[in-house]
Amino acid sequence: MNAHSEHDQTAPHTATRRHVRWQDMTWKDYVRIAAGVVMFVLGIVGLVLPVLQGVLFLIISAILLAPYSRWVSKQLDRGERRFPWVAAKARSITQRWRRKADRHDPS
Repeated sequence: MNAHSEHDQTAPHTATRRHVRWQDMTWKDYVRIAAGVVMFVLGIVGLVLPVLQGVLFLIISAILLAPYSRWVSKQLDRGERRFPWVAAKARSITQRWRRKADRHDPS
């Protein structure tokens, strides 16, 4: 059995997440990665400075960068299993934002 088939059998929940290949990236993906990196840097700075909420920025960066990193995606899945009520609240907020974005989308 090779490493890929073992991974596929042991982590069926991660298959629901969208993983973006570098060849398929658009300008929106690059903007999302840039925003994720900025949030990550702010999170690291926020861990040292009492003015910034470091953990909040790190969580936002993890959410932004999850489609581009299997490790981050796996950690988010682990967090969803451990704290399902937080995941449900985050999904409801995301759905609300998507509905608002769809209403304002001119295309």
